[in-house]
Amino acid sequence: MREGSLVLRAENLRVVSDGTKILKGVSFGVERGEIVLVVGPNGSGKSTLFKAIMGLRSYEGSVKLDGMNLDGKKPHERFRLGIALAPERMRVAEGLTVRENVEIAGEFADAVRIFPHLERIANRRVDVISGGERQMVVFARAVLSSPKYLLLDEPFQGLADENASRMLEIIERMSGKSGVAVISHERIDDILEVADRVYLMLSGKVRKEIAVEDPGMAMKKLEKYMIV
Repeated sequence: MREGSLVLRAENLRVVSDGTKILKGVSFGVERGEIVLVVGPNGSGKSTLFKAIMGLRSYEGSVKLDGMNLDGKKPHERFRLGIALAPERMRVAEGLTVRENVEIAGEFADAVRIFPHLERIANRRVDVISGGERQMVVFARAVLSSPKYLLLDEPFQGLADENASRMLEIIERMSGKSGVAVISHERIDDILEVADRVYLMLSGKVRKEIAVEDPGMAMKKLEKYMIV
């Protein structure tokens, strides 16, 4: 990463849960205007990394946003400063409709432009919609918050091909003004076409950072670690 650039940076993050080391000194960063892919097997610490950056997990180490130290700041404070997390286990307001959930973050019409399907389910309560539809609601809310940095944990999970392709298009568009980091086991080859860098995590550590100059070569490097 370039010195002095606008960047969300985590340095030497360590997370322990019930005596088990989940993150073992992880350093990670995403610049404004780039897409970073985070890959690794289940249990490698990927989701914990994003939760720690968002302030949802206690950690040792440091997290900085454009040079500002975020340590000690609560999740809602980090959100207001410009970090949005769309997690794999989707948090929505169960008692509200799809429209009401989306309007927590912005205009419903803007969400429909991202996912036209939302218009059809606008007045349904979110506790009766499918997992893929909930994923659309969570992603649309995150995008409408206009974050400086967008952290996406398995954003393609449960989505039909058409909506997954639309998700990828929005990720690429968001990178024009935001830094976007994506954890994914799906559509890795597609993400590599637009990604700038890849972090490979194994057993709570970053084992390799790959600059994506040639998506095919990057894929071969990941295959070497049996990640894809």
